[in-house]
Amino acid sequence: MARPDRDEYGNVLNRQGDVVPSTPMSPEAKLAQYTTVVMGAGGTPTATIETFGGQTEQQKKQQNDINKSNRNAFAILKQVFAQYDLGELSSVLETLMKEGYEPEEAALALKTDPKYNKAYIARFKGNELRRAAGLNVIDEASYIDLENSYSETLKAYGLQDYFGVGVTSAQRLTRQQAIAEVIGKDISSIEFKDRVSTSVSRVKMADQATKDAFQKFYGVGETELVKYFLDPVKSLASLKEKATAAEIGGAAIGQGLPATMTSAEDLARYGINREQAQVGYGRIAEELPTASKLGQIYSETGTTYTQADAESATFKGLASAKRKKEKLVATEEAQFKGSSGVGAAGLSTTYLRRGSSAGQF
Repeated sequence: MARPDRDEYGNVLNRQGDVVPSTPMSPEAKLAQYTTVVMGAGGTPTATIETFGGQTEQQKKQQNDINKSNRNAFAILKQVFAQYDLGELSSVLETLMKEGYEPEEAALALKTDPKYNKAYIARFKGNELRRAAGLNVIDEASYIDLENSYSETLKAYGLQDYFGVGVTSAQRLTRQQAIAEVIGKDISSIEFKDRVSTSVSRVKMADQATKDAFQKFYGVGETELVKYFLDPVKSLASLKEKATAAEIGGAAIGQGLPATMTSAEDLARYGINREQAQVGYGRIAEELPTASKLGQIYSETGTTYTQADAESATFKGLASAKRKKEKLVATEEAQFKGSSGVGAAGLSTTYLRRGSSAGQF
């Protein structure tokens, strides 16, 4: 059917239906405009395909298939983003799709194009910190797995809100940024768990004497313990040594003895553990008052016996420290030797002799 403003030959008609003088369009010209002739061998036409707007039905179908495929690809990308809690990137993806980007191009622009990658960089800030530190970046799935592992560890120790609650969008971003700082320092999920376990099990949940020793030695109270142990600047080995030192110091404090960081760390490096410290300081607490008193009584001999000497003799088996104690025992026994009515059991050194098996650790 001819269009209302044209006749069957394509001539323009006025409102009265009369042909406007012009060069008439022949049927052949009209056919050439609306058809494509497919030529075979020898120039013989083999098919005529009706076209619309200069595009064949086949081309139109192909274009529709491409558009549908792209829409499906973008839909899949959005589903993946939602699955990995990356919904904030969906709006950027919508923009890229409307601007004609192919799915692969959009995914690349999302990461690398300064015009579009701000949301991506904010979401995976840990990778930017890793790159700045000369470390390899990790793929998105591994990154999110690491976040989840951190969260599971904290939840297991009752610290699920350590990085923040993450309910609203702003809170989630704050939480993600806090986790990014840990990822940026290259702390694996295993090391993260070890750090949290050490801070909670060995210090935070320890006896009060151990917590007191840790605060005295390192100036860190109970509420700051986890943060202190998660500081990536501090090596895990040094943190474990400090935990052991606090346990040793706590054992001394528990026996009413003074504790110093220098002595406790020295014993920790020597290999003394919490249980050994508790046994050893129990023995020191029993013999030190007598040994110190004898050192004062026989000060003219030049022999004194301090807590440091007792620690060296008890925990390290140091011969020089043991000789000091033995000399004091011998001096007192010589003082009372031959005195009537005074046997070995009556000497103040009786307990010192009984504890002469020092150095077993």
